[in-house]
Amino acid sequence: MMKKNIYLYLFIFAALIALIVYVNGRKYQEDLEQNVSQLRNELSKSDESRKDLQRQQLEWEQRSTFSLEGNPEAESYFDSLGTSADIVKSLITDELLELNIQTGGNPLIPYVGAGKGYHIIDTQFINHRWVLANFTDGQRWGEILIQYFFDENNELELTEVGTVLYPN
Repeated sequence: MMKKNIYLYLFIFAALIALIVYVNGRKYQEDLEQNVSQLRNELSKSDESRKDLQRQQLEWEQRSTFSLEGNPEAESYFDSLGTSADIVKSLITDELLELNIQTGGNPLIPYVGAGKGYHIIDTQFINHRWVLANFTDGQRWGEILIQYFFDENNELELTEVGTVLYPN
């Protein structure tokens, strides 16, 4: 009889140990799954941040390849005129937009547009001599390369170098 009780107590003790191991193992597994999930979320966020930084770096490199900013030749040219790139950009952009209000559209654009003619809508400065601009008449659009120059009286001269008109 005593032998039976010992086996019973050993069985109950082993069952309790197995239950404790199971409960602790389950908690440990849940903690691990929670940590893995948290790490995946952090990795996803850092991956999105890395992709965003790469996109921003690519955009910056594309902008800085042909740009007034960071261009030593352009900076020295503007210094010799006693001005800065920002002032020149503002001056030229204002002049191009002011030309838009003339009857028949912007006279730098050699095409006849529908309605009020072609108007420049956006500019991209390539260097201290050229600006690339988009133009449209509301139906068709194109691009124009404009050369700009300041004469000895610091008067702005704008000359159309080439244009592209895209088909409908």
